[in-house]
Amino acid sequence: MNPPCARCGKTVYPTEKVNCLDKNWHKGCFHCEVCKMTLNMKNYKGYDKKPYCSAHYPKTSFTIVTDTPENLRLKQQSELQSQVKYKKDFEESKGRGFSMVTDTPELQRLRRTQDVINALPPSHSEGGWTCH
Repeated sequence: MNPPCARCGKTVYPTEKVNCLDKNWHKGCFHCEVCKMTLNMKNYKGYDKKPYCSAHYPKTSFTIVTDTPENLRLKQQSELQSQVKYKKDFEESKGRGFSMVTDTPELQRLRRTQDVINALPPSHSEGGWTCH
C-alpha cells in the first residue's frame, strides 16, 4: 500500500515519492514552509520535521545557562572529549611551519654531539694539509 503525502494527505505513488524527514511527500508538495519554493534532497533544510529553504530556515536562539559548577564541569569535559583546544591550537599554528621540540633526550644528545664535532680542529683535507 502506498503512503499518504505529509503535505496534502493524498496517496504518494513510487514515481512521485520523496522520502525525507521521516515522511513521504509528492515531489511538488516537498516545498519550503514559508515561501513554497519546491525543494529537493540537495537544497532542503529540515527543522522540526518540516522542510525549509536556506533563506527561511528558522534561526535557533540560545538561552542563557547559568555557570553552575556542574555545568562548568560538563563544558570542560565536552571540550576535552571533542579536543576543541587541540583544534584551536592547530588552527592557530597553521601556516607557521613546524616547530621542533628541543628538550627531548635524543635531541639533547644530538646537539652535544654536534657541538663536539664543531669544536674539533679542521681536518687535514679542510686545512689544506697534504700528505706525501
